[in-house]
Amino acid sequence: MMALSLRLHLAPILSGLLLGCVVITLLMRLLPAKHVRLLGLLVLLPGPALAFALPELHKAGVIFAGRYYDVLQGGLISPAVMLPFGATLLGMPAGTTRAAIGLGAKFSTRVRLIWLPLLLPAALLSCTMAVLLTVGCVILDRP
Repeated sequence: MMALSLRLHLAPILSGLLLGCVVITLLMRLLPAKHVRLLGLLVLLPGPALAFALPELHKAGVIFAGRYYDVLQGGLISPAVMLPFGATLLGMPAGTTRAAIGLGAKFSTRVRLIWLPLLLPAALLSCTMAVLLTVGCVILDRP
């Protein structure tokens, strides 16, 4: 029964998660860091909580997302998944890459010595959170 539920709901949840992460990435590029932090904190706890409550609301007849509430679930858990990346990128000094370029570091050197050590812990934490939250959404959505 769990395998059927996982097969039915995993793809829409992951597509919603990907769409939400893209929107958050665009907001991080367009908005100032102060506004991104505030917006992230405002959505951080209510988003996953609503994603977990959405199947029960859907079963109770409160239909505000139609058939695509799985995609909405993925979008609602995306702020929690992007939090480690956002915190890492917003806390990074502004001229790090520019300084490496000025010192003559090639792209592969910058990736290997700056970006990989900086983003690898955040990527592992984000992947772990994505798996746990997605499986939690699937488990709570079982018939």
